[in-house]
Amino acid sequence: MTEPTAHRTPPGGPGAGVSPSRSLAPVGSRVLLESQPGATHTRAVRAAWERHGFHVEEADDAPGGGPPDVYCVVAVGNEAFGARPSAPLRRGRVARVLLAMARRGRGRAVLVTDAGPHVHAGAGPEAAAARAADQAWWQHLAKRCAPRGVAANTVRVGYAPFLGHVLSEQAENELLRHLVTRRPVEPAELAAALRVLASRGLGNVVGETLPLDGGLDATVVPMPSARAARPVHDPGPGIPDPFRLDGSVVLVTGASSGIGASIARECAARGADVVLAARRRPELEKLAAELREHGGRAWVVTADLSTPGQAAELVRRAWEHTGGLDALAHAAGAVTFDGPGDNTPQRERLLSLNTLSYASACDALLDRWAAAGRGGAVAAVSSLAAVSAPVANLASYGLSKAATTLYTHHFATSAARYGVRANTVLPGFVRTPMTDVTNPAFLRATNRLVPTGRMSEPDEVAALLCYLISPAAAGLTGAALRIDGGGHCLAGLPHLNPTTEGARP
Repeated sequence: MTEPTAHRTPPGGPGAGVSPSRSLAPVGSRVLLESQPGATHTRAVRAAWERHGFHVEEADDAPGGGPPDVYCVVAVGNEAFGARPSAPLRRGRVARVLLAMARRGRGRAVLVTDAGPHVHAGAGPEAAAARAADQAWWQHLAKRCAPRGVAANTVRVGYAPFLGHVLSEQAENELLRHLVTRRPVEPAELAAALRVLASRGLGNVVGETLPLDGGLDATVVPMPSARAARPVHDPGPGIPDPFRLDGSVVLVTGASSGIGASIARECAARGADVVLAARRRPELEKLAAELREHGGRAWVVTADLSTPGQAAELVRRAWEHTGGLDALAHAAGAVTFDGPGDNTPQRERLLSLNTLSYASACDALLDRWAAAGRGGAVAAVSSLAAVSAPVANLASYGLSKAATTLYTHHFATSAARYGVRANTVLPGFVRTPMTDVTNPAFLRATNRLVPTGRMSEPDEVAALLCYLISPAAAGLTGAALRIDGGGHCLAGLPHLNPTTEGARP
């Protein structure tokens, strides 16, 4: 089929006429920074916030004046990374600030920690247990605050010398060989993660942990063949905003409606040219016209990804029409419920569409990126059903999405040596035309289990995915980030007697 010719790039570069994305608008500019007594990393974390124009006050010196817009609590002290022992969280003070924010009804909170679920030989068990207790305490407080408009999340940093991690040269080299990215965390990457979690556009990311640790979860075998991933460059005069996608070409699958269409709009708002792919040409043409009216460039390529063999052909056509692709945003997919009897045909159909076509597209892109000597980024829309079973009769769908998530994890390790990153987004229930016709009683029951009390919006999913394919997320690969209002991260029983005073923050 013949694709329409894209419009000429407007003056000022690709997407210069597109309205700027509002997804990263901060909830406010005032940050209160809480560190352990005697901490050496306070200046570095303060600088990370100040990179993006936030006004930072340190908790020990803050003059008061009401709850902050953003509360940042830092707890760095993992001996395995060469950190100095640290004091535990000052829980009473942290709780008072968070609950004051909850009473006000808005705000963001971020815990920056180098603790994680990994058991390191160089870390003492008592100190590790104390860090784990602090994180569990933080999560419980996050669940209490979420219904009152305060989204509390965690950034889990890996080896970061700028935060006070000090290892011998030999130990550092050995540690880096165990990371997918093969390099330490950079200050600008922490700054980008903090900016994301302080934004309005990701308000339904709650209780989540952003693993800024170089892919430590992959437990990669330390072979010497991989090269280090490119870090985020510090934004400065004349240096582009790392959240922008100017000059990039993004292939968006499933772009005819719902989350895929929102992703395409968000990519264009950040300055990218987009290739819109789906089965339905009329819907794609309508979206392409909308993006072009705002000064962006868009191509339409139709493809039926229920046949995995079409994925490589889609990549070929998209590459030839644009002269090269920089990222894949994979939102194509379907959900159906299992029925009684043999579900094999449906299961095979879901695996073909939701997993196998995506894997084939990744293979085809990696071949081209490696041959051209250029890096790339992949982000796929998976589902919370990949890691949980919230409703009956979703086994086949959950299987396909779990395969998508795990494939991405493996692809991230395999593709890292070519400068390619890959991550997934796991949405819970998202407001789409399908939810508009869903049984209202079911939706009410669902939202009662979600700390924020609501579904996510397609624009929120798009904002998170576009972060993952942007240069701002150069330190993230192999990650699976949930966006579900805390429904999975903060899983557990709701308040069984919500009318009591103790049930409210």
